[in-house]
Amino acid sequence: MTLLTSLVSSLLLLKLSDAGSATTSDWNALNRTVGGRLKAATPFARPCFSLVDGGKPNMPNATACTEVQSRWEDHLFRSDNFGAYEVTQWETCQTTGDECLLDFTNPANPAAFTPPAQCRQGSVPNFYIDITGPDDILAAFDFSKKSGVPLVIKNSGHDYIGRSSGPGTLALWTHHLQNISLSRSFVPEGCSSRESATAITIGAGQQFRSVYDFAAANNVTVVGGSDPAVGLSGGWVMGGGHSAISPALGLGADRVLQFKIVTPDGRFRVANKCQNQDLFWALRGGGGGTFGVVLESTHLASPRVQVQGLLALYDNTPENTAKLIPALAKTAVQFAADGWGGYITPSNSSGVWANPLLNSTQAKKSAAAVAEAFASVGGNTTLLTFDTFTGWFNAFIGSSPDPVGIPQALASRLIPAEKFSDKTLIQGITNASLAADFSQILAVPPFAFKDFDPQATSVNPLWRKAVWHSAILFTWNFDSTLAQRVGQYQKLTELWSVVRQQTPGGGAYVNEADVFEPNFSESFWGKANYAKLLSIKNK
Repeated sequence: MTLLTSLVSSLLLLKLSDAGSATTSDWNALNRTVGGRLKAATPFARPCFSLVDGGKPNMPNATACTEVQSRWEDHLFRSDNFGAYEVTQWETCQTTGDECLLDFTNPANPAAFTPPAQCRQGSVPNFYIDITGPDDILAAFDFSKKSGVPLVIKNSGHDYIGRSSGPGTLALWTHHLQNISLSRSFVPEGCSSRESATAITIGAGQQFRSVYDFAAANNVTVVGGSDPAVGLSGGWVMGGGHSAISPALGLGADRVLQFKIVTPDGRFRVANKCQNQDLFWALRGGGGGTFGVVLESTHLASPRVQVQGLLALYDNTPENTAKLIPALAKTAVQFAADGWGGYITPSNSSGVWANPLLNSTQAKKSAAAVAEAFASVGGNTTLLTFDTFTGWFNAFIGSSPDPVGIPQALASRLIPAEKFSDKTLIQGITNASLAADFSQILAVPPFAFKDFDPQATSVNPLWRKAVWHSAILFTWNFDSTLAQRVGQYQKLTELWSVVRQQTPGGGAYVNEADVFEPNFSESFWGKANYAKLLSIKNK
Protein backbone atom coordinates (compact mmCIF):
# COMPACT_ATOMS: atom_id res chain seq x y z
CA MET A 1 0.00 0.00 0.00
CA THR A 2 1.44 3.39 -0.99
CA LEU A 3 1.33 6.53 1.06
CA LEU A 4 -1.33 7.97 -1.27
CA THR A 5 -3.75 5.04 -1.03
CA SER A 6 -3.94 4.87 2.76
CA LEU A 7 -7.10 6.70 3.88
CA VAL A 8 -8.22 7.58 7.35
CA SER A 9 -11.67 6.52 8.50
CA SER A 10 -12.73 10.13 9.08
CA LEU A 11 -12.37 10.86 5.37
CA LEU A 12 -14.55 7.85 4.56
CA LEU A 13 -17.23 9.05 6.97
CA LEU A 14 -17.09 12.56 5.49
CA LYS A 15 -17.69 11.22 2.00
CA LEU A 16 -20.49 8.95 3.16
CA SER A 17 -22.41 12.06 4.08
CA ASP A 18 -22.25 13.25 0.46
CA ALA A 19 -23.00 9.98 -1.32
CA GLY A 20 -26.16 10.74 -3.22
CA SER A 21 -29.16 8.49 -2.89
CA ALA A 22 -27.32 5.83 -0.90
CA THR A 23 -27.45 6.26 2.86
CA THR A 24 -24.55 5.90 5.24
CA SER A 25 -26.11 2.63 6.35
CA ASP A 26 -26.14 1.40 2.74
CA TRP A 27 -22.47 2.20 2.27
CA ASN A 28 -21.50 0.62 5.56
CA ALA A 29 -23.37 -2.54 4.61
CA LEU A 30 -21.54 -2.65 1.28
CA ASN A 31 -18.24 -2.17 3.05
CA ARG A 32 -18.97 -5.13 5.32
CA THR A 33 -20.01 -7.27 2.35
CA VAL A 34 -16.71 -6.64 0.56
CA GLY A 35 -14.59 -7.26 3.64
CA GLY A 36 -13.74 -3.64 4.39
CA ARG A 37 -12.35 -2.94 0.93
CA LEU A 38 -14.67 -0.02 0.16
CA LYS A 39 -12.41 3.02 0.03
CA ALA A 40 -12.96 6.76 -0.25
CA ALA A 41 -11.16 8.08 -3.31
CA THR A 42 -9.13 11.26 -3.40
CA PRO A 43 -7.52 13.07 -6.35
CA PHE A 44 -3.87 12.26 -6.97
CA ALA A 45 -2.58 15.78 -6.22
CA ARG A 46 -4.64 16.39 -3.06
CA PRO A 47 -1.63 16.08 -0.67
CA CYS A 48 -0.26 19.34 -2.14
CA PHE A 49 -3.35 21.48 -1.45
CA SER A 50 -4.35 23.38 1.68
CA LEU A 51 -7.86 24.10 0.37
CA VAL A 52 -10.22 21.41 -0.89
CA ASP A 53 -13.85 20.88 -1.95
CA GLY A 54 -15.17 24.44 -1.95
CA GLY A 55 -12.67 26.02 0.43
CA LYS A 56 -12.46 23.48 3.26
CA PRO A 57 -9.09 23.47 5.01
CA ASN A 58 -6.76 20.55 4.30
CA MET A 59 -3.43 19.76 5.91
CA PRO A 60 -0.93 19.28 3.06
CA ASN A 61 1.33 16.26 3.28
CA ALA A 62 4.76 17.48 2.23
CA THR A 63 6.26 14.01 1.78
CA ALA A 64 3.37 12.74 -0.33
CA CYS A 65 3.23 15.99 -2.30
CA THR A 66 6.92 15.79 -3.18
CA GLU A 67 6.43 12.23 -4.37
CA VAL A 68 3.46 13.23 -6.52
CA GLN A 69 5.41 16.12 -8.03
CA SER A 70 8.53 14.10 -8.77
CA ARG A 71 6.57 11.22 -10.30
CA TRP A 72 3.83 13.18 -12.06
CA GLU A 73 4.63 11.53 -15.42
CA ASP A 74 5.49 8.10 -14.01
CA HIS A 75 3.11 5.66 -15.74
CA LEU A 76 3.38 2.82 -13.24
CA PHE A 77 3.22 5.07 -10.19
CA ARG A 78 0.04 6.69 -11.47
CA SER A 79 -1.54 3.33 -12.12
CA ASP A 80 -0.78 2.24 -8.55
CA ASN A 81 -2.73 5.17 -7.11
CA PHE A 82 -6.48 5.00 -7.53
CA GLY A 83 -7.05 8.76 -7.78
CA ALA A 84 -4.62 9.17 -10.69
CA TYR A 85 -5.47 8.88 -14.37
CA GLU A 86 -2.95 8.77 -17.19
CA VAL A 87 -4.88 11.38 -19.21
CA THR A 88 -5.74 13.97 -16.62
CA GLN A 89 -8.85 15.64 -17.98
CA TRP A 90 -10.62 12.49 -16.80
CA GLU A 91 -9.66 13.46 -13.24
CA THR A 92 -11.56 16.70 -13.78
CA CYS A 93 -15.20 17.59 -14.37
CA GLN A 94 -15.05 19.32 -17.72
CA THR A 95 -18.61 20.64 -17.29
CA THR A 96 -18.03 22.52 -14.02
CA GLY A 97 -14.27 23.00 -14.20
CA ASP A 98 -13.74 21.19 -10.88
CA GLU A 99 -10.24 19.76 -10.84
CA CYS A 100 -7.18 18.96 -8.77
CA LEU A 101 -4.24 19.29 -11.13
CA LEU A 102 -0.64 20.44 -10.97
CA ASP A 103 1.30 22.28 -13.63
CA PHE A 104 2.43 19.46 -15.92
CA THR A 105 5.28 21.61 -17.25
CA ASN A 106 6.57 22.09 -13.69
CA PRO A 107 4.66 20.06 -11.07
CA ALA A 108 6.41 22.00 -8.26
CA ASN A 109 4.93 25.29 -9.46
CA PRO A 110 3.11 26.61 -6.35
CA ALA A 111 0.60 28.58 -8.43
CA ALA A 112 -1.25 25.34 -9.10
CA PHE A 113 -1.81 24.33 -5.46
CA THR A 114 -1.45 27.33 -3.11
CA PRO A 115 -4.52 29.40 -2.17
CA PRO A 116 -6.75 30.47 -3.73
CA ALA A 117 -6.20 27.28 -5.75
CA GLN A 118 -8.08 24.31 -4.32
CA CYS A 119 -8.44 20.61 -4.94
CA ARG A 120 -11.90 19.46 -6.02
CA GLN A 121 -13.06 15.90 -6.59
CA GLY A 122 -13.79 16.46 -10.28
CA SER A 123 -14.56 13.17 -12.04
CA VAL A 124 -12.58 10.99 -9.65
CA PRO A 125 -15.17 8.50 -8.31
CA ASN A 126 -16.24 9.14 -4.73
CA PHE A 127 -15.61 5.53 -3.73
CA TYR A 128 -14.00 2.40 -5.05
CA ILE A 129 -13.91 -1.26 -4.16
CA ASP A 130 -10.51 -2.94 -4.31
CA ILE A 131 -11.72 -6.02 -6.21
CA THR A 132 -10.43 -9.45 -5.21
CA GLY A 133 -12.96 -11.73 -6.92
CA PRO A 134 -16.41 -12.14 -8.43
CA ASP A 135 -18.27 -11.77 -5.13
CA ASP A 136 -17.08 -8.15 -4.84
CA ILE A 137 -18.44 -7.39 -8.29
CA LEU A 138 -21.76 -9.06 -7.58
CA ALA A 139 -22.08 -7.01 -4.40
CA ALA A 140 -21.38 -3.81 -6.35
CA PHE A 141 -23.94 -4.68 -9.03
CA ASP A 142 -26.56 -5.35 -6.39
CA PHE A 143 -25.73 -2.12 -4.55
CA SER A 144 -25.92 -0.07 -7.75
CA LYS A 145 -29.27 -1.50 -8.76
CA LYS A 146 -30.78 -0.77 -5.36
CA SER A 147 -29.23 2.66 -4.78
CA GLY A 148 -28.94 4.05 -8.29
CA VAL A 149 -25.27 4.91 -7.76
CA PRO A 150 -23.59 4.41 -11.17
CA LEU A 151 -20.58 2.13 -11.59
CA VAL A 152 -17.33 2.51 -13.51
CA ILE A 153 -14.51 0.02 -13.98
CA LYS A 154 -10.90 1.10 -13.48
CA ASN A 155 -7.71 -0.88 -13.89
CA SER A 156 -4.67 1.22 -14.81
CA GLY A 157 -6.60 4.42 -15.61
CA HIS A 158 -5.12 4.59 -19.11
CA ASP A 159 -8.30 5.46 -20.97
CA TYR A 160 -8.24 8.23 -23.55
CA ILE A 161 -12.05 8.56 -23.68
CA GLY A 162 -12.77 8.60 -19.96
CA ARG A 163 -14.73 5.39 -19.39
CA SER A 164 -13.06 4.64 -16.04
CA SER A 165 -14.02 7.81 -14.17
CA GLY A 166 -17.17 9.76 -13.40
CA PRO A 167 -18.43 12.14 -10.69
CA GLY A 168 -20.58 10.54 -8.04
CA THR A 169 -19.72 7.00 -9.10
CA LEU A 170 -18.60 3.82 -7.40
CA ALA A 171 -15.54 2.36 -9.12
CA LEU A 172 -14.54 -1.27 -9.32
CA TRP A 173 -10.74 -1.26 -9.17
CA THR A 174 -9.34 -4.45 -10.70
CA HIS A 175 -5.72 -3.35 -10.43
CA HIS A 176 -4.76 -5.86 -7.74
CA LEU A 177 -5.92 -8.95 -9.65
CA GLN A 178 -2.32 -9.96 -10.28
CA ASN A 179 -2.37 -13.70 -11.01
CA ILE A 180 -0.19 -14.83 -13.90
CA SER A 181 0.63 -18.32 -15.17
CA LEU A 182 1.79 -20.16 -18.26
CA SER A 183 0.34 -23.40 -19.59
CA ARG A 184 1.98 -25.39 -22.37
CA SER A 185 -1.30 -27.22 -22.98
CA PHE A 186 -4.11 -24.77 -22.28
CA VAL A 187 -7.58 -25.90 -23.33
CA PRO A 188 -10.41 -23.35 -23.17
CA GLU A 189 -13.06 -24.55 -20.73
CA GLY A 190 -15.67 -26.65 -22.47
CA CYS A 191 -13.50 -27.27 -25.54
CA SER A 192 -11.88 -30.50 -26.69
CA SER A 193 -8.20 -31.22 -26.24
CA ARG A 194 -7.73 -30.48 -29.94
CA GLU A 195 -7.85 -26.80 -28.96
CA SER A 196 -4.70 -27.13 -26.81
CA ALA A 197 -2.20 -24.27 -27.07
CA THR A 198 0.62 -22.62 -25.15
CA ALA A 199 -1.04 -19.73 -23.37
CA ILE A 200 -0.60 -17.17 -20.63
CA THR A 201 -3.43 -16.54 -18.15
CA ILE A 202 -3.38 -13.22 -16.35
CA GLY A 203 -5.47 -11.34 -13.85
CA ALA A 204 -7.08 -8.09 -14.95
CA GLY A 205 -4.49 -6.04 -13.06
CA GLN A 206 -1.43 -7.40 -14.83
CA GLN A 207 0.35 -4.73 -16.89
CA PHE A 208 2.61 -4.99 -19.90
CA ARG A 209 5.78 -4.26 -17.94
CA SER A 210 5.39 -7.41 -15.82
CA VAL A 211 3.81 -9.46 -18.63
CA TYR A 212 6.77 -8.87 -20.94
CA ASP A 213 9.23 -9.80 -18.20
CA PHE A 214 7.27 -12.98 -17.48
CA ALA A 215 7.17 -13.86 -21.19
CA ALA A 216 10.93 -13.42 -21.59
CA ALA A 217 11.63 -15.52 -18.49
CA ASN A 218 9.51 -18.32 -19.94
CA ASN A 219 10.80 -18.09 -23.53
CA VAL A 220 7.48 -17.11 -25.07
CA THR A 221 6.19 -14.10 -26.98
CA VAL A 222 3.07 -12.21 -25.96
CA VAL A 223 1.65 -9.53 -28.24
CA GLY A 224 1.12 -6.33 -26.27
CA GLY A 225 1.11 -2.56 -26.38
CA SER A 226 3.66 0.21 -26.00
CA ASP A 227 2.83 1.50 -22.53
CA PRO A 228 4.30 -0.43 -19.57
CA ALA A 229 1.35 0.53 -17.33
CA VAL A 230 -1.51 -0.63 -19.57
CA GLY A 231 -3.34 -3.80 -18.54
CA LEU A 232 -3.42 -6.67 -21.01
CA SER A 233 -6.83 -7.99 -19.87
CA GLY A 234 -8.67 -4.68 -19.87
CA GLY A 235 -9.68 -2.11 -22.43
CA TRP A 236 -6.58 -2.80 -24.53
CA VAL A 237 -7.64 -6.26 -25.69
CA MET A 238 -11.37 -5.53 -25.52
CA GLY A 239 -10.89 -2.60 -27.88
CA GLY A 240 -8.78 -4.64 -30.31
CA GLY A 241 -5.30 -4.22 -28.87
CA HIS A 242 -2.50 -3.14 -31.22
CA SER A 243 1.22 -3.76 -30.89
CA ALA A 244 4.46 -3.11 -32.75
CA ILE A 245 4.35 -6.80 -33.69
CA SER A 246 0.67 -6.80 -34.69
CA PRO A 247 1.50 -6.44 -38.40
CA ALA A 248 3.17 -9.85 -38.16
CA LEU A 249 1.34 -11.62 -35.31
CA GLY A 250 -2.10 -10.03 -35.15
CA LEU A 251 -4.10 -7.84 -32.79
CA GLY A 252 -4.61 -8.72 -29.15
CA ALA A 253 -8.23 -9.56 -30.00
CA ASP A 254 -7.00 -12.15 -32.51
CA ARG A 255 -4.94 -13.93 -29.86
CA VAL A 256 -7.16 -13.98 -26.77
CA LEU A 257 -8.48 -17.47 -26.05
CA GLN A 258 -10.77 -16.99 -23.05
CA PHE A 259 -12.27 -14.44 -20.66
CA LYS A 260 -13.66 -14.85 -17.18
CA ILE A 261 -16.20 -12.13 -16.54
CA VAL A 262 -19.08 -11.08 -14.31
CA THR A 263 -21.92 -9.72 -16.44
CA PRO A 264 -24.46 -7.13 -15.22
CA ASP A 265 -27.15 -9.78 -14.83
CA GLY A 266 -25.13 -11.06 -11.87
CA ARG A 267 -23.62 -14.13 -13.48
CA PHE A 268 -20.01 -15.26 -13.50
CA ARG A 269 -19.28 -16.52 -17.00
CA VAL A 270 -16.51 -18.14 -18.96
CA ALA A 271 -16.44 -16.91 -22.55
CA ASN A 272 -14.50 -18.66 -25.29
CA LYS A 273 -15.10 -20.30 -28.67
CA CYS A 274 -16.96 -23.19 -27.02
CA GLN A 275 -19.29 -21.42 -24.59
CA ASN A 276 -20.89 -17.98 -24.44
CA GLN A 277 -19.62 -17.55 -27.98
CA ASP A 278 -21.56 -14.37 -28.67
CA LEU A 279 -20.12 -12.75 -25.56
CA PHE A 280 -16.63 -13.94 -26.51
CA TRP A 281 -17.02 -12.34 -29.93
CA ALA A 282 -18.22 -9.09 -28.36
CA LEU A 283 -15.33 -8.96 -25.89
CA ARG A 284 -12.86 -9.27 -28.77
CA GLY A 285 -13.16 -5.67 -29.89
CA GLY A 286 -16.46 -4.39 -28.53
CA GLY A 287 -14.88 -2.05 -25.99
CA GLY A 288 -13.57 -2.19 -22.42
CA GLY A 289 -16.18 -2.40 -19.66
CA THR A 290 -19.04 -2.66 -22.14
CA PHE A 291 -20.24 -6.17 -21.33
CA GLY A 292 -19.20 -6.69 -17.72
CA VAL A 293 -16.17 -6.82 -15.45
CA VAL A 294 -13.35 -9.05 -16.66
CA LEU A 295 -11.42 -10.82 -13.92
CA GLU A 296 -8.87 -12.60 -16.08
CA SER A 297 -8.07 -13.49 -19.66
CA THR A 298 -5.96 -16.11 -21.42
CA HIS A 299 -3.82 -15.29 -24.45
CA LEU A 300 -1.90 -17.24 -27.03
CA ALA A 301 1.80 -17.34 -26.20
CA SER A 302 3.97 -17.90 -29.25
CA PRO A 303 7.48 -19.35 -29.08
CA ARG A 304 10.26 -16.88 -28.35
CA VAL A 305 11.14 -15.04 -31.55
CA GLN A 306 14.14 -13.05 -32.62
CA VAL A 307 13.12 -9.49 -33.37
CA GLN A 308 14.81 -7.16 -35.83
CA GLY A 309 14.73 -3.59 -34.60
CA LEU A 310 15.07 -0.42 -36.61
CA LEU A 311 15.85 2.92 -34.98
CA ALA A 312 15.66 6.07 -37.10
CA LEU A 313 16.63 9.56 -35.92
CA TYR A 314 16.46 12.98 -37.53
CA ASP A 315 16.40 16.69 -36.71
CA ASN A 316 12.72 17.47 -36.21
CA THR A 317 12.48 20.82 -37.94
CA PRO A 318 9.13 21.63 -39.59
CA GLU A 319 10.83 21.48 -42.98
CA ASN A 320 12.28 18.03 -42.31
CA THR A 321 9.05 16.58 -40.96
CA ALA A 322 7.09 18.03 -43.88
CA LYS A 323 9.42 16.15 -46.23
CA LEU A 324 9.79 12.98 -44.17
CA ILE A 325 6.14 11.96 -43.68
CA PRO A 326 5.33 11.89 -47.43
CA ALA A 327 8.58 10.00 -48.06
CA LEU A 328 7.66 7.39 -45.45
CA ALA A 329 4.15 7.16 -46.89
CA LYS A 330 5.66 5.97 -50.18
CA THR A 331 7.36 3.08 -48.35
CA ALA A 332 4.56 2.27 -45.89
CA VAL A 333 2.55 -0.41 -47.70
CA GLN A 334 5.51 -2.58 -48.64
CA PHE A 335 7.10 -2.09 -45.23
CA ALA A 336 3.91 -3.31 -43.53
CA ALA A 337 3.61 -6.24 -45.95
CA ASP A 338 7.12 -7.28 -44.89
CA GLY A 339 5.89 -7.47 -41.27
CA TRP A 340 7.32 -4.27 -39.80
CA GLY A 341 5.41 -2.44 -37.08
CA GLY A 342 6.28 0.52 -34.91
CA TYR A 343 5.93 4.20 -34.15
CA ILE A 344 6.91 7.38 -35.99
CA THR A 345 7.05 10.21 -33.46
CA PRO A 346 8.10 13.59 -34.87
CA SER A 347 8.23 15.28 -31.45
CA ASN A 348 10.83 12.69 -30.41
CA SER A 349 12.67 13.12 -33.73
CA SER A 350 12.45 9.37 -34.20
CA GLY A 351 10.89 6.27 -35.59
CA VAL A 352 11.19 2.76 -34.16
CA TRP A 353 10.06 -0.50 -35.74
CA ALA A 354 10.06 -4.22 -34.90
CA ASN A 355 9.95 -7.24 -37.17
CA PRO A 356 9.69 -10.84 -35.89
CA LEU A 357 9.51 -12.38 -39.39
CA LEU A 358 12.83 -11.43 -41.04
CA ASN A 359 16.45 -12.27 -40.37
CA SER A 360 19.06 -9.53 -40.24
CA THR A 361 19.99 -9.78 -43.91
CA GLN A 362 16.36 -9.65 -45.01
CA ALA A 363 15.68 -6.79 -42.60
CA LYS A 364 18.47 -4.66 -44.05
CA LYS A 365 17.12 -5.11 -47.56
CA SER A 366 13.52 -4.49 -46.49
CA ALA A 367 14.41 -1.32 -44.55
CA ALA A 368 16.46 0.28 -47.32
CA ALA A 369 13.65 2.55 -48.52
CA VAL A 370 12.93 3.78 -44.97
CA ALA A 371 16.64 4.41 -44.44
CA GLU A 372 16.67 6.43 -47.68
CA ALA A 373 13.67 8.48 -46.51
CA PHE A 374 15.45 9.46 -43.29
CA ALA A 375 18.71 10.10 -45.12
CA SER A 376 16.84 12.55 -47.37
CA VAL A 377 16.34 14.82 -44.33
CA GLY A 378 19.83 14.28 -42.92
CA GLY A 379 18.75 11.49 -40.57
CA ASN A 380 20.23 8.09 -39.91
CA THR A 381 19.02 4.55 -39.22
CA THR A 382 20.38 1.67 -37.18
CA LEU A 383 19.40 -2.00 -37.40
CA LEU A 384 19.67 -4.14 -34.26
CA THR A 385 18.77 -7.74 -33.48
CA PHE A 386 17.06 -8.72 -30.21
CA ASP A 387 16.59 -12.20 -28.81
CA THR A 388 13.10 -11.39 -27.55
CA PHE A 389 10.30 -8.88 -28.07
CA THR A 390 10.86 -7.89 -24.43
CA GLY A 391 14.43 -6.93 -25.33
CA TRP A 392 13.17 -4.74 -28.17
CA PHE A 393 10.58 -3.13 -25.88
CA ASN A 394 13.16 -2.42 -23.19
CA ALA A 395 15.55 -0.81 -25.68
CA PHE A 396 13.12 1.38 -27.59
CA ILE A 397 9.94 1.89 -25.56
CA GLY A 398 10.08 0.94 -21.89
CA SER A 399 12.34 3.75 -20.71
CA SER A 400 10.55 6.52 -22.63
CA PRO A 401 6.86 5.81 -23.24
CA ASP A 402 4.53 8.49 -24.53
CA PRO A 403 3.77 11.30 -22.06
CA VAL A 404 1.06 11.04 -19.39
CA GLY A 405 -0.15 13.34 -16.63
CA ILE A 406 -1.38 15.76 -19.30
CA PRO A 407 -4.90 16.62 -20.52
CA GLN A 408 -5.18 15.44 -24.11
CA ALA A 409 -7.74 16.06 -26.84
CA LEU A 410 -7.04 13.25 -29.30
CA ALA A 411 -8.17 12.21 -32.77
CA SER A 412 -7.09 9.21 -34.85
CA ARG A 413 -7.73 7.54 -38.19
CA LEU A 414 -7.00 4.18 -39.75
CA ILE A 415 -5.28 4.80 -43.07
CA PRO A 416 -6.03 2.02 -45.60
CA ALA A 417 -3.41 0.73 -48.02
CA GLU A 418 -5.20 1.97 -51.11
CA LYS A 419 -5.13 5.58 -49.86
CA PHE A 420 -1.35 6.01 -49.69
CA SER A 421 -1.31 7.37 -53.22
CA ASP A 422 -3.74 10.14 -52.17
CA LYS A 423 -1.50 13.21 -51.95
CA THR A 424 -4.22 15.31 -50.36
CA LEU A 425 -4.62 12.77 -47.55
CA ILE A 426 -0.89 12.42 -46.89
CA GLN A 427 -0.51 16.19 -46.91
CA GLY A 428 -3.44 16.44 -44.49
CA ILE A 429 -1.74 14.02 -42.10
CA THR A 430 1.51 15.96 -42.47
CA ASN A 431 -0.07 19.35 -41.84
CA ALA A 432 -1.97 18.08 -38.80
CA SER A 433 1.16 16.45 -37.39
CA LEU A 434 3.08 19.69 -37.72
CA ALA A 435 0.36 21.79 -36.07
CA ALA A 436 -0.50 19.43 -33.20
CA ASP A 437 1.02 19.55 -29.73
CA PHE A 438 1.91 15.87 -30.17
CA SER A 439 1.52 13.51 -33.10
CA GLN A 440 2.33 9.93 -33.84
CA ILE A 441 1.96 7.55 -36.74
CA LEU A 442 1.43 4.07 -35.35
CA ALA A 443 2.33 1.44 -37.93
CA VAL A 444 0.45 -1.22 -36.01
CA PRO A 445 -2.51 -2.58 -38.04
CA PRO A 446 -2.23 -6.35 -38.70
CA PHE A 447 -1.52 -5.87 -42.41
CA ALA A 448 0.79 -8.87 -42.94
CA PHE A 449 -1.12 -11.15 -40.55
CA LYS A 450 -3.40 -13.46 -42.51
CA ASP A 451 -4.02 -16.28 -40.03
CA PHE A 452 -7.32 -14.95 -38.72
CA ASP A 453 -11.01 -15.70 -38.96
CA PRO A 454 -12.78 -12.55 -40.20
CA GLN A 455 -15.90 -13.54 -38.24
CA ALA A 456 -14.10 -14.24 -34.95
CA THR A 457 -13.69 -10.71 -33.57
CA SER A 458 -15.79 -7.56 -33.34
CA VAL A 459 -13.02 -5.13 -34.31
CA ASN A 460 -13.73 -2.89 -37.26
CA PRO A 461 -12.88 -4.89 -40.41
CA LEU A 462 -11.04 -1.81 -41.68
CA TRP A 463 -8.18 -2.77 -39.35
CA ARG A 464 -7.32 -5.56 -41.79
CA LYS A 465 -6.90 -3.12 -44.69
CA ALA A 466 -5.08 -0.38 -42.82
CA VAL A 467 -1.35 0.30 -42.74
CA TRP A 468 -1.19 3.31 -40.41
CA HIS A 469 -3.15 4.31 -37.33
CA SER A 470 -2.40 8.03 -37.33
CA ALA A 471 -3.09 10.26 -34.32
CA ILE A 472 -2.74 13.87 -33.22
CA LEU A 473 -3.53 15.60 -29.95
CA PHE A 474 -3.72 18.99 -28.28
CA THR A 475 -3.15 19.78 -24.61
CA TRP A 476 -3.88 22.48 -22.05
CA ASN A 477 -2.67 23.23 -18.54
CA PHE A 478 -4.24 23.59 -15.10
CA ASP A 479 -4.77 27.35 -15.45
CA SER A 480 -6.33 27.37 -18.92
CA THR A 481 -9.75 28.92 -19.41
CA LEU A 482 -12.84 27.11 -20.62
CA ALA A 483 -12.57 28.99 -23.91
CA GLN A 484 -8.98 27.82 -24.34
CA ARG A 485 -9.93 24.19 -23.68
CA VAL A 486 -12.85 24.34 -26.09
CA GLY A 487 -10.51 25.93 -28.59
CA GLN A 488 -8.18 22.95 -28.44
CA TYR A 489 -11.03 20.59 -29.32
CA GLN A 490 -12.06 22.91 -32.15
CA LYS A 491 -8.53 22.96 -33.57
CA LEU A 492 -8.47 19.18 -33.41
CA THR A 493 -11.69 18.94 -35.41
CA GLU A 494 -10.59 21.48 -37.99
CA LEU A 495 -7.14 19.99 -38.56
CA TRP A 496 -8.42 16.42 -38.79
CA SER A 497 -11.26 17.27 -41.17
CA VAL A 498 -9.12 16.74 -44.29
CA VAL A 499 -8.03 13.30 -43.08
CA ARG A 500 -11.65 12.32 -42.44
CA GLN A 501 -12.84 13.75 -45.75
CA GLN A 502 -10.23 11.80 -47.68
CA THR A 503 -11.15 8.52 -45.97
CA PRO A 504 -14.96 8.38 -46.35
CA GLY A 505 -16.50 5.46 -44.52
CA GLY A 506 -13.20 5.11 -42.67
CA GLY A 507 -12.40 3.96 -39.18
CA ALA A 508 -10.78 5.03 -35.94
CA TYR A 509 -9.45 3.06 -32.98
CA VAL A 510 -11.98 3.15 -30.14
CA ASN A 511 -9.26 3.16 -27.46
CA GLU A 512 -7.42 6.15 -28.95
CA ALA A 513 -10.09 8.32 -30.46
CA ASP A 514 -11.82 11.65 -30.53
CA VAL A 515 -14.58 11.83 -27.90
CA PHE A 516 -16.54 13.73 -30.57
CA GLU A 517 -15.84 11.17 -33.30
CA PRO A 518 -18.40 11.65 -36.10
CA ASN A 519 -20.56 8.61 -36.82
CA PHE A 520 -18.74 6.81 -34.02
CA SER A 521 -20.61 3.50 -34.27
CA GLU A 522 -19.45 2.86 -37.82
CA SER A 523 -16.05 4.47 -37.29
CA PHE A 524 -15.19 2.30 -34.29
CA TRP A 525 -16.78 -1.00 -35.31
CA GLY A 526 -18.45 -0.90 -38.72
CA LYS A 527 -22.21 -0.90 -39.29
CA ALA A 528 -22.78 -4.67 -39.16
CA ASN A 529 -20.58 -5.22 -36.13
CA TYR A 530 -22.21 -2.39 -34.21
CA ALA A 531 -25.70 -3.78 -34.79
CA LYS A 532 -24.61 -7.19 -33.52
CA LEU A 533 -22.78 -5.70 -30.53
CA LEU A 534 -25.85 -3.72 -29.57
CA SER A 535 -28.06 -6.81 -29.70
CA ILE A 536 -25.63 -8.69 -27.43
CA LYS A 537 -25.48 -5.72 -25.06
CA ASN A 538 -29.28 -5.71 -24.82
CA LYS A 539 -29.55 -9.43 -23.97
